[in-house]
This record gives sequence, structure tokens and C-alpha cells, in this order.
Amino acid sequence: MTEAVSAVFGSVERRGPWTVPSKLDVRVLFGSAELDLREAVLGPGTTTIDVGVTFGSLELTVPPGLAVEVNVSSIAGSVEDKRKPAALASSVTSDEPAVAGPYRTADTNAPRVRITGTTKFGSCEIIALERGQTRRDLHRAERHARHAHHISRMERHLERHAQHSERHRRKLDAWREERELWHGEGRRWIPWWLQARMRRRIFVWFGIALAIGTFAGTRFHQAGHAHWWLITGLVVLWMASGAVAWRMTRPLILAVKAAREIGDGKLDTRLSARGGGEMKVLADAINEMAARIEQQLKDQRQLLAAVSHELRTPLGHMRVLIETARNTSEPEPGKKALNELEREVLTLDDLVGRLLAQSRLEFGNLERRPLDLGELVTDVATSAGLTPEAIEAIGDVKVEADPTLIRRAVANLLDNARTHGNGAVAVRIERRDGHIAIEIDDAGPGVTADRRADAFRAFVPSSGGGLGLGLALVSRIAKAHDGKAWITDRPGGGARVGFTIAAV
Repeated sequence: MTEAVSAVFGSVERRGPWTVPSKLDVRVLFGSAELDLREAVLGPGTTTIDVGVTFGSLELTVPPGLAVEVNVSSIAGSVEDKRKPAALASSVTSDEPAVAGPYRTADTNAPRVRITGTTKFGSCEIIALERGQTRRDLHRAERHARHAHHISRMERHLERHAQHSERHRRKLDAWREERELWHGEGRRWIPWWLQARMRRRIFVWFGIALAIGTFAGTRFHQAGHAHWWLITGLVVLWMASGAVAWRMTRPLILAVKAAREIGDGKLDTRLSARGGGEMKVLADAINEMAARIEQQLKDQRQLLAAVSHELRTPLGHMRVLIETARNTSEPEPGKKALNELEREVLTLDDLVGRLLAQSRLEFGNLERRPLDLGELVTDVATSAGLTPEAIEAIGDVKVEADPTLIRRAVANLLDNARTHGNGAVAVRIERRDGHIAIEIDDAGPGVTADRRADAFRAFVPSSGGGLGLGLALVSRIAKAHDGKAWITDRPGGGARVGFTIAAV
């Protein structure tokens, strides 16, 4: 069935539901025609629309899912197929998937449209719109799509710029770290980037090989020697490169061997590196690591043995006191046993407190808070029996520090003065050169110079017995707060023991 649509010196529109014949002839002469197939009824198979436009315009609107084949020739006119932007606009304007229309099917018998014909001094335009969508909606959707595409490109550009900046920052950080590594390790007359012996050897040997190869090649070329000289030179260069590679990688093999032995428990393994360069730095780092691990394991074994011994004595005494209080009917002996039992419990509590402080320092768990050291030290000292007149705070002594660890350090100094120095006689808190110093004077015989270093080491026997953790813990607390601990002679006799912490 064939039907004709003509627009001669006028305009024709076909919209809404209408039946399209299997062959439709469209003729436009000095006019315009608009055909809308979105709600049209198409027969199965191919519907052919033959176009003849002369000094006019034809606008054909199709649904996005309809298969359309355009074979329109143009003579001094234009044929525009604008269906692709419509598909893009449809995907941008809504987050929901498009609903399948009546022509969106892969069936071979589904309706298809074939547009043929010619335009002379006119225009033929095919656009794809969803049902209910206007050209204004299409243009708006296209603008949104272009804007979204532009924003997406900008985001990708910014992301690539951020990744490039991050890589550049990491590279600069690596260079700074290496420069700090060689600070003070190498020779001042060599640039820091050549302090590594392996890198320096590569530069030097390759430079020598390049110079020799250039010289030999020039001379042999001028002398006209045979090609076997080139083969001999390659063999010699190959053997020399192998020797250089073996010499350069041998220290790394020794470092791998030492690391495996340390991992197997041979903590007395040490590396020896002659000369300077990166292998000496690596050897020193491995040796220091092995020494620290060995000392930590040794301290742990000593701690386990000492704690077992220290806990056994008060626990045994507590059992005896409990049996005595249970078998005593008189109130006075029972009360005395309970008082002694309380003292033993306090001893165990103090021991556990020291061990907990030690473990906190092992893992670096510092809880810094704003503190007034004058108030904190006064509270601890008065609780230990000192009078407020014996405590002196000089200057601004407010800091940010861990109050639990500072209390433990002051308590340990007071306990040390009571055990070894006949009790504390004075406490001083003073600001000195960016640090706050806490000193305690005792009335004892003092500490000789050869014993002062051992006083801050754990598990060193002393006259008072115990684990030897008191002053060792004070030293570690001071170092954790960027300070130090010391022992000096008190003017007039006795010892002056103290520590400092950073004021900022």
C-alpha cells in the first residue's frame, strides 16, 4: 500500500497515532513537512519513506529504538541524522533505564524504516525523541550531557594531576630521606647522591669502560684491524662486568645471610663492613638491631626470673598471715596480722604498677595532658610523708606530659631516697633551658661516681634489694618525655637525684 504526503507552498504535520503504509511518498516544494513516528503504527518488516524535497524542509521524528536506514542524496542541500545525541541525552537526563518501546526488539519481523530520495536546495533532518520529549528537552539534555562530559574530563584531569603530584611528592621525600641518611656518614667532598659506594662504583667503572672503549675503537678503526678484535673486546667486557657485579652484590648476600641467622635465633651474629658507603650503614643498622633484640630478650628473661622471685616472698608471707589470722581467736594478734597482710598487698600493688609503667614505655603509649608539675609533685610528696615546706617550685612549671608516668617517676625517686638515702629532705621543681627539672635530695651517704651509671640500669643488684627497676624506670620515663635523669652530690652531704622533661 502506497500513500503520498505533499507540502506545496505550505506545511504538513503528521503527529499522534496514525497508521503508516508500507510505502510513503513525501513531496515538499517551497514548504515544510513534519512527520512524527513515535506514536505511529508501523507494519511488520520494512517501511519505505521516499523523500523528495525541493526548496523546502522535512523533519522526521522517530523513537530511539526504531531501526532506521537513511539513503538520501543531497543536491545543494543538507541531510542531517541527529539520532545519536538523542540516545546520549536519554541516558543523561534520567538515572532510570529507558523503558523498551514498541520498536525495541531484535526480531527480524520487527518494524524498520528505510528513508530514500533526494533533497534539492532543501534540508532533511532525522531526530530521535522519547515519547513526550520535545526538541527543547533534547537540546537541554544535550547541554547537560556536554556539561557532564566536561566536568568528568576536568575531574579526570584533576585526579591525574593529584596522582602526579603525589608521585612527585613521594619521590622528593625519598630523596630527602636518602640525603638525611648520608648526613654525617660520608665524605664532605663527595655529593650526597654519590655517597653510596655501589652507585659510585657504577659511575666510575662505566665511565672508565666508556673511555677505554672509545679510545680503543678509534685506534683500531684507524689501524684497520680485523673484526675478531671486537669479539675479544666483548668477551673481556662481559667477564669484567661479571666480576664487578659479583664484587658489588657479595655484601648484600652477606647481609641476607646475617638476617637469616638473626631470624633463626643466633642473636650474636654481627656484620663487619670495611670502608664506608651504604654497606657500612646497613651493617651498623643490622648490628644495632641484633644488639637491641638480644638485650631485650635478656631483660625479659631477667624480668621473669626477678618477678617470680619477688612475688614468691610476699605471697608466702601472705599465706602465713592468713593462717595466723584464721587460727587466732584474740582480736589484737588478728588485727596485727591483717595490718601486715595489707602492707604485703601494697607491696605487690607497687610492683605491679612498676611493671605496667614499664610495659607502657615499651609500646610508647604516652597520654600527654596539660599538667602543673608543682601541684602533681606536691601531691605525691605529701602523700609520701614530706611536709609542704620541703617542696619548692621555681618559675612556670606547666607542661604537657603523661600524669601517670610522671607520678610513677616521682614516687620511685621518693622510694629510692627512703630505701638508700635515709629519706628525702627536699624536693625542687624548676624550669631550666626549655626543660622542667624535678630533683629530690636525700640524707644518705650519697652515690659514688662509679656506681651512678649502674643506678639507672635495670636488674642491677643494690644494697636495698628488689628488681632494680626504680631509677631505671625514672630514666626511661624522662627519655620518653625528651629529657634525662642524673645523680649528683647534694651540697652538705647526701645525693641529689632528678630528671627533666621537655617543657614544650
